[in-house]
Amino acid sequence: MQKSYALFDFDGTLRKGDSIVSLCLYAHRRKLCTTGQLLKGIAYAAGYGLHLCSAERAKAAALCWMKGRLVPEVEAFSMDFCLHVLVPQLYPEGLKALRQEQARGASVLLITASPSFYLEPLETMLGVEAVIGTRMNVDDRERYTGDICGDNCRGVQKPLRLAEYLAARGDRLDYDTSSAYGDSASDLNMLELCARQVGVNPKPKLRKALEGRKNAEIVHWTPPEKE
Repeated sequence: MQKSYALFDFDGTLRKGDSIVSLCLYAHRRKLCTTGQLLKGIAYAAGYGLHLCSAERAKAAALCWMKGRLVPEVEAFSMDFCLHVLVPQLYPEGLKALRQEQARGASVLLITASPSFYLEPLETMLGVEAVIGTRMNVDDRERYTGDICGDNCRGVQKPLRLAEYLAARGDRLDYDTSSAYGDSASDLNMLELCARQVGVNPKPKLRKALEGRKNAEIVHWTPPEKE
């Protein structure tokens, strides 16, 4: 069935900054992540920024504290993290745009390079149809191994993962009535799937790519005021 979709990147689009950093800091405060593990993740994040290691390797290093943890334990932690950290950090304008997409009848998907396991509670909290993100490996004892499963959900992987999702449901995206929101050039492959392409606080490469496009928009969203 052909459907109207609204595709949202998450980090940098619906909130400021990298949510995996916030996740690891929160895990450290909750005593799930040791100081040594936290520092390891920071070191690999710096290495990724300097192009010394892959995004997959950096993510695996940042999430090494998950190794051996049971799925139900991680699900409970993720629910708490979304409720107390992520939802309060969402751009108010982004949340309004998401609600407007839902009101017009679009099916909303979050498609992100961030690991999907800790964003899945947002399906219920925000009423989105699904979270499509980087997958983490779980062994046959329902324990996380700490390793990335497959490719980082970034760039061309976003359309590929979306195609996988739609095929499993027997649906097709209606290009003319669908929208996509992103903040960086790595979101461009996803944005081009939809007639309406929205650059949110776009980085220079994305801004340049969207310039002159008939259905492209540039918006500037701001974080919520701290209480």
